[in-house]
Amino acid sequence: MLTTIQIAGLQTFGYHGLFEEERRLGQKFTFDIDATLRAAPTHRDDQLDASVRYDAVVDAAVRLAGETSYQTLEALGEAVAIGLLRRFALIDSITVGVAKFSPPIPHTLSKVGIAVRLDRADLADWPEEEALEAFA
Repeated sequence: MLTTIQIAGLQTFGYHGLFEEERRLGQKFTFDIDATLRAAPTHRDDQLDASVRYDAVVDAAVRLAGETSYQTLEALGEAVAIGLLRRFALIDSITVGVAKFSPPIPHTLSKVGIAVRLDRADLADWPEEEALEAFA
């Protein structure tokens, strides 16, 4: 049985963006996280050993999003995805969506965003020391 933990609309405030004003003033970001866990035979025993604590995933995502300032949403999403895969051994694949509501675009829109999907096997492409720094 495959199980996906879904966290939608996690709001944070961060200092990310291409322009200096965005990184200086900051703005609101939202995260949508879908984390597919290792296959489990059942959840009928109602024990947490086949899952992860949602609050721990949320806390880790907020911490990761605030540790470094990124120019692009893509880099921010990838850093959060890698950090969550490193932190939670039961997560086999993860999709992290990141959106911002006040992009410096001279048109009316409600938000812009990206989604990054990584599998545990993708961690081989991320140097271990950088991965540890990302979650230190």
